[in-house]
Amino acid sequence: MDLHRHTLVWLTKSPQPELERDVVESDHWHRQGRPFVVCRQQGDPDRLSLGFCLVAKQRDSKPRRFAVQTLRENILRVENPPSLFEVVHSNAIAAPTTLRKLSQEVVSAGLDVHVFGSWMWQMLTRDPYASASSDLDILIKVGTKAEASRAITFLKQEASELPFSIDGELSIPRLGEVHWREYCSDAPSLLFKSLTSVQMISRGDIWK
Repeated sequence: MDLHRHTLVWLTKSPQPELERDVVESDHWHRQGRPFVVCRQQGDPDRLSLGFCLVAKQRDSKPRRFAVQTLRENILRVENPPSLFEVVHSNAIAAPTTLRKLSQEVVSAGLDVHVFGSWMWQMLTRDPYASASSDLDILIKVGTKAEASRAITFLKQEASELPFSIDGELSIPRLGEVHWREYCSDAPSLLFKSLTSVQMISRGDIWK
């Protein structure tokens, strides 16, 4: 599987944290057999920039994010982030009714929706990252302009009715990811984030 932003990787050895003080947390995360998420790369083709997130020790605090790096040869397994259906039906999550309903409607709409952020981490770790009001961070893979339009129409409709915010991106081949709300704006150029770059792309060039 090709690596993209938000891809999950499992490693054969603990990665090197960006900050020396984070070695203990990084080693412990790895020893638990947990995956790391692929981030935008820093330029060294032999090294892979990754991240993980620890649930906050204090209830009112946000989860803490960690930046780490590893050699590509240390990759053991690669997977897409979990689908919304997998998250909702995971034993690690008591999904609210609204989230379950959204999952059913995603299936009916035939959309390829994956989840990252707090709901993903809660599914993977069983730790309490998310609450019923937490934003839902999603990644929708689209291959054509028509698929993108269908996804945007669906998201606009659902976002107006849900008690939580739908955040996230459309993933477009060759270009990377663009925030779904930006895509449905009237901006002539859109900000795309890929594994190796952040760039503005003219709306007219997206589907050439």
